[in-house]
Amino acid sequence: MIKLLVSDLDGTLIDKNKQVAPHDLEALKKLREHNVDICLASGRMDNEILEVAKVIGDQFHRVSQNGAFVITNEHVSLHSQTFEHELAKRLYESTCSDRNITIICSDNTNFVAQIDDVIRKIEERFFFPIKEESDMVKAIGKSLVPSKISVLSHHEEIVEMQKAIQDVFHEDVDTFVSEEGCLDIMPKNISKGNALLILLKRLQLDPEEIACIGDSFNDIPMFKLTPNSFAMSHGHEDVKKEASYVVETVSDAVKIILEKNARD
Repeated sequence: MIKLLVSDLDGTLIDKNKQVAPHDLEALKKLREHNVDICLASGRMDNEILEVAKVIGDQFHRVSQNGAFVITNEHVSLHSQTFEHELAKRLYESTCSDRNITIICSDNTNFVAQIDDVIRKIEERFFFPIKEESDMVKAIGKSLVPSKISVLSHHEEIVEMQKAIQDVFHEDVDTFVSEEGCLDIMPKNISKGNALLILLKRLQLDPEEIACIGDSFNDIPMFKLTPNSFAMSHGHEDVKKEASYVVETVSDAVKIILEKNARD
């Protein structure tokens, strides 16, 4: 039987207005009624995942920043990973350009070199304000301890940036296109999939006992863990082909999960 559902947030459980659809809220309640546990796994920071949990009105296991942090529903930290300081400085310098925006995540806060109208528009998608740090390189290792570096640009620029970063830093980092126009750069071996292995060990679950749902490339590592994987229908074709099912909503996936459990 499936004992845990792992859900991505943006484009999966929450929309661009950071809202959860009523039918998905009801579906999560049904899972609870049938003793299925829930984990929220996102590229977002943990404090943002907690805000989503408040909206739903429940406590969840949490995988944040693409797997850099793993925390149980009882707020026990199982894993945390940040960049080595010199590596973070090199990465930041390599990603800075007039053609893109580089955001550094440190201690549940996003930082940029300069706040402007474009940043304020981007900020609307977050639950907490973006802060300004004019001398990012100097701050890294002192006031900033980066755990994720995100680059925002046109899709063509992001594709080129991902190749360039992988060519130079392939031994030290992993990269994910978390959504169109956004490249996430993570410490090596940090992924939602590896994070879930840590959580599964804690919960004493086998991969066959979980289901996962998402819509982006950073969800593929967790798709590969279990045969019970669901991709959102609006996702990229290369993402959808990695999942066992393609669904329109989280509630559609929950229906399949509950039907499978009833048969089992």
